[in-house]
Amino acid sequence: MPSFQLQVYGGVTMNNTLCLAVFLALVYIRGLTWDFSSEVLVIFLVCIIMGLFTSFRTKFPLWTCFVAFLLYPLSLVLVYILDYKFGWS
Repeated sequence: MPSFQLQVYGGVTMNNTLCLAVFLALVYIRGLTWDFSSEVLVIFLVCIIMGLFTSFRTKFPLWTCFVAFLLYPLSLVLVYILDYKFGWS
């Protein structure tokens, strides 16, 4: 793997980690109510699925975009099920 790809992956990881830490610190310090468990779980699942899917390839055929596009309606359905069928907030 070329070194520039490793730099991009490192930069993305550090950016996401820093933004998440700042966000969680604000929620904790201000004592905000957390009502987004189902949404965060679904985002986490989509990130894991796409991360696993993309970590084994360097070139992506056209059909892989349909997998990513289909994860959006699937995530909406999962949030609906978790919120209204199982009562998560």
